Amino acid sequence: MVHSHLVELMRHHQLKTAELARLAHVNRSTVAALTRDRATRVDLTALERICTVLGCGLGDLLEIVPDESPQDNDAPVAGAT
Repeated sequence: MVHSHLVELMRHHQLKTAELARLAHVNRSTVAALTRDRATRVDLTALERICTVLGCGLGDLLEIVPDESPQDNDAPVAGAT
């Protein structure tokens, strides 16, 4: 799963969704989707513009977080000896 740190970055810069969208020249719905971790496809140009406005890198904006899967870590793995 990809987690967005956009809410924290916007808070730090005291920006609202509409204002960031205007400054970055991106669609407001793109910013809103990123703030809610609901974005499935975001144009690289939009990400670049958002990072430029916020003065951050892509790694500051987005983070890959492993999916939580309910597995029993003590259970034997198939094929393991």
